Amino acid sequence: MKAPSLAAVAFVAVTFAAAAYAGAGPTSPLYLTYVNYPSSSAYDIHVVQGHSMTSFPEHYDPPWEIPIAVDGDVRTTGYEYFSQRQTGGQYTLSGTATGTTYVLPSLFGDDGTEDSTSDGTHNYLVNLTTGTVHQTARDFTNPVGLFTAAGTNPLGITYDSGNNSLWISGLGNSTVADYSLNGTLLSSFSTGHIGNAALALDPADGTLWLVYATYAGGTGNLEQYTQAGVLLSTGPYVGDVRGGEFNLAASPTPEPGTLVMFGCGILGLAGLLRRKIDL
Repeated sequence: MKAPSLAAVAFVAVTFAAAAYAGAGPTSPLYLTYVNYPSSSAYDIHVVQGHSMTSFPEHYDPPWEIPIAVDGDVRTTGYEYFSQRQTGGQYTLSGTATGTTYVLPSLFGDDGTEDSTSDGTHNYLVNLTTGTVHQTARDFTNPVGLFTAAGTNPLGITYDSGNNSLWISGLGNSTVADYSLNGTLLSSFSTGHIGNAALALDPADGTLWLVYATYAGGTGNLEQYTQAGVLLSTGPYVGDVRGGEFNLAASPTPEPGTLVMFGCGILGLAGLLRRKIDL
């Protein structure tokens, strides 16, 4: 029996490892809020998967349902603008409003926060002005300050179930940083630009997505990064986005590093088979 071609096995391994990064947009549905797309009057919650975009209307208090947390359902909380406190609420993953409403905690104040995330038990928000990261109940009540994130105007926030941590991105700085829940800085990288909005971690492949915000002079495109800060893909265009999140209750699949290790294992097995056959 002829030994498998080492080059052929290598091709299969590399192709398999790279399959998660075809540059075709998010693998999982990404929920986005405060989107002026395709017209300035369209204040919907948009759902991007691949290069397709669908939407469902904000039901509770459009256009101010901005912070969003997705874990088995979609929950928005209202925003505060010129001391006017708006209302958000609960939706099914398909966009049906359930009638349950949520209000942003009063400690955030005007323009206090624009993104949220959830670990399934708590929600998390970061104060755009002070940098304080707060943990709340799933209905956005009972806020507790956890730590203060570094940098100017921290904006995006997403939960990482892999190490029970929070990734935070900046509106006024280029840093994306991973913090433990007690505030220990675990890792960070720079996107090379400010205006990093709607930070979200895709549980399907472990990659980070954010929007290069148009209101900070950006392109309005989604950007995909590894957790080490390697830019994997750019696009599609989503416009003026503030909050963003994947369904973090979804079952994760092997991360890119796992796929590469699997490919290396295939190469090693092929080499072992080849030596045995040559003998």
